[in-house]
Amino acid sequence: MEEFTRLLDAGCGELGIVLTEKQKEQFFKYFQLLTEWNQVMNLTAITEYEDVMKKHFADSLSLGMSDVVDLNRSLRMIDVGTGAGFPGLALKIAFPNLKVTL
Repeated sequence: MEEFTRLLDAGCGELGIVLTEKQKEQFFKYFQLLTEWNQVMNLTAITEYEDVMKKHFADSLSLGMSDVVDLNRSLRMIDVGTGAGFPGLALKIAFPNLKVTL
């Protein structure tokens, strides 16, 4: 999990997002479930640590950099066609105040 956390911290740091230890554990569990279920359902072709960090988690969280939407407020959002949970689940983990419908 150390390598996972290092990559997650680096990706979030570039976005100006700081995660708690609990959130990092949630992302790690999300990664584990993603790769486990991907063997059965083919949710994504991207399953390597570094690629998931950049192409799934960081891309999903990049909405948090927006000057248009303040995700730290209590907002409602809908993620239509979420598939493997991107970006909705990643945003919910990083911004727990969001009310997300997948």
